[in-house]
Amino acid sequence: MSRTGVRIVAVLQARTSSSRLPGKALLPIAGVPSALLAARRAASAGLEVRLATSNDASDDTLARVIADAGFVVHRGPLQDVLSRFVIATSDLQDHDLLIRLTADNVFPDGPFLASLTADFDPDRYDLLATQSPQDGLPYGMSAELLTVATLREASRHATSNNDREHVTPWIRRNRRVARHAGSGGEPWWSRIRCTIDCFLDYQAVSACFDGVADPVGVDWRLLATNLASRTPTKFAARCPFGVDQQGRVHSRLTLGGAQFGMDYGVANRQGRPTDNHLDDLLNLAADSGIVSVDTARAYGDSEQRLGDWLARCNGGRLRVVTKLDVLSSLPADAPRTWVRDAVDASVLRSAHALRTRRLDTLLLHRWSHYGAWGGAAWRRLRELRDEGLVGTLGASVASVDEALAALGDPDVGHLQCPVNLLDPSWRETRWIEAVRARPEVIVHARSVLLQGALVLPPGQWPSIPGLDAAAACAALDSIAERFARASRRQLAIGYVASLPWVHSLVVGVDDERQLAENLATMAATGLRAEDLAVIAGAVPAVPTRLLNPAHWKEHHV
Repeated sequence: MSRTGVRIVAVLQARTSSSRLPGKALLPIAGVPSALLAARRAASAGLEVRLATSNDASDDTLARVIADAGFVVHRGPLQDVLSRFVIATSDLQDHDLLIRLTADNVFPDGPFLASLTADFDPDRYDLLATQSPQDGLPYGMSAELLTVATLREASRHATSNNDREHVTPWIRRNRRVARHAGSGGEPWWSRIRCTIDCFLDYQAVSACFDGVADPVGVDWRLLATNLASRTPTKFAARCPFGVDQQGRVHSRLTLGGAQFGMDYGVANRQGRPTDNHLDDLLNLAADSGIVSVDTARAYGDSEQRLGDWLARCNGGRLRVVTKLDVLSSLPADAPRTWVRDAVDASVLRSAHALRTRRLDTLLLHRWSHYGAWGGAAWRRLRELRDEGLVGTLGASVASVDEALAALGDPDVGHLQCPVNLLDPSWRETRWIEAVRARPEVIVHARSVLLQGALVLPPGQWPSIPGLDAAAACAALDSIAERFARASRRQLAIGYVASLPWVHSLVVGVDDERQLAENLATMAATGLRAEDLAVIAGAVPAVPTRLLNPAHWKEHHV
């Protein structure tokens, strides 16, 4: 693997002090330590591969194992991985090429890295990288290609701990970056996960090599097929997704978690799922490419049950959106110190239940708390965000008016809105213009199925004065047939999913069957703008009270 006058070297980073799976670089796969297997597979087409590990005593065994296998080993600071790469390439010229690899990804092989090298054009970009799922590759078919000059420039300028630990963030912010086009292939590739981040990952990846005669030379595509065949959804395509302005992937479906902690939803006849059923449900969601789950302090023990699964099975697959406690014990005139303590207690309890030190996304459960107590609750949340205990702040709102007020605050980065095809308020011009003006705000739509009422027969709809449930169902069934939707569920989900300002739909389910049905609906062809307009004009008018389940007398939540 060469270019005229240019050396190409792969540097594999590894350490044994991983926090989530300590010692994973030495765990055996196909009879050898995983880091050694990764190195041998990367070198299978003749590429020179070096190991960059730390000079900490914890990595002495790793360094010895790799060196004894004939690979050059370079050692440097434990946390400053960028310096390790500079050390490992100190003998190279600026114009030489570096392929950055990580030892927790054992699938990348010589032919794959050769295709990456052939795709690199230093006149057009400074960094060429894989990026699942956007590139269509499995998560874990990871590599980055850059010139040694670019690496050295990054080392001179990168100062933050994050930049130096993760090697290329400074380059991604300041230089030209391109995404590898991938190798073409199967629609299920981007759904599977072939990295080793937790013990379940290790078990899954290790099993792919069982019975393989040549674990070094076996094509990564065959390993991917082995892996997919062992997953809950096997060869199904990934849940549709989008990418926000910060580059984060958002699945078009978010799993609602209210049912995990309490009997929730007018259509729920099964109650809370058992522990085993919840495990199956969350594993199916994560395997399908869903990347977020919604919960709240007020949802019984939903956070606790989610945390139990996250600690055992997640490996970074699901992000959690949770909500502040409803703070019902605080009087309207509570002093600032009371409010501050109540907010802290809610955040810390959520973090403890979810087994995390940082809440990824935290919403006000009630928008009224934004201005309550002189704004003390919101101020405290901003402080906790600035301290690193919370990532994105936002609000769960109940109306367009509340959503518009929330968009007026630049600190609001996430909104959860009750959107469904029966509610005309979300089609108002003032809302459309306001949300377009804040494209960085992530919008999740909840109540898409009105707690499941939209999929029920008329006799099981909430009893609302002025509501003709039979006529409403007939009208919706007619619209569904007109637009080739198999059911009211498909119509309701398809309508909201096709709204251009909605990033994801928060939909709760009772079991895996419902989740599979929702995923199939999300994968269906979306509705065009003209279709949405026709549907909006054809849906029946219903009493406003129906549109907010909190106002249903029988189901006040």
